[in-house]
Amino acid sequence: MKFSVLSWNIEHFKASAARLKKVATHIRKQSPDIFCLLEVESMDVRTLMEKEFAGYDFALTDGPQVQEILVGWRRAKFDQAVFSQKWEFDVGNSRLRPGALLSVRQTGLWYNLLFLHTDSGTDAPAFGNRAEMFDKTWNLKSALDKNLGGAGASRLIVMGDLNTMGLMFPRPAKKFVRVDAPTEIAALGEAAAAAGMVLLKKDRPTTWKGSAGESDLDHAMASVSLTFTRFGSTLDAPQVKVKGWPDLSGAEQTRFLADMSDHASMYLEVV
Repeated sequence: MKFSVLSWNIEHFKASAARLKKVATHIRKQSPDIFCLLEVESMDVRTLMEKEFAGYDFALTDGPQVQEILVGWRRAKFDQAVFSQKWEFDVGNSRLRPGALLSVRQTGLWYNLLFLHTDSGTDAPAFGNRAEMFDKTWNLKSALDKNLGGAGASRLIVMGDLNTMGLMFPRPAKKFVRVDAPTEIAALGEAAAAAGMVLLKKDRPTTWKGSAGESDLDHAMASVSLTFTRFGSTLDAPQVKVKGWPDLSGAEQTRFLADMSDHASMYLEVV
């Protein structure tokens, strides 16, 4: 294994010491070399995480939006690491998050990790914003490939809460879904393939749970040139582990959803 990555929407994460201990425990169980937390709503979270993970360096997006993206990486694992905010991913909307791009160099090769939290909603503006953010992902891959030497050279991994929940008919009187969530996810996979990427397979069908049920909102995509650990014995076994509330049931699951997050985390290993 070259390195491992975890992405997790931690849901309105403020500087609560008790909650942070639980979050840190969940992360440590998977021991990722790189991890990303979405929906960070307090700058103090970075300081607390630096204490919990003393062997990691951290970067936090910073802008007018309420929710930020925190990225941490194991200091001794990489020869070099460069973090940048990609403001084009807010698609001109100050309430949306920028992309968080971490580029790491290991044994002479650069790997680029883009963490995204796209617009949430089934209304037309949110659906359109997601589509534009995905288009900017393919544009970023093309630019990285060109700068690094050609097709596939970017070794790009994209992870995060992509909010693939479909599109409702834009007139309030019509409540049926015009584009359902599976159709949006399938279209995302097709667009990724056209850009030289693949939508990675997860070991669970859903990543979010709320009062309305369960949904598949969180995803990982990667350049086709990259390979990942398969969590299973077959050639098409999943490349992404979904951990958290899907592993639990009853009162334990209810506590996780209430105390931690309504999203599960995603974990993968680059080999």
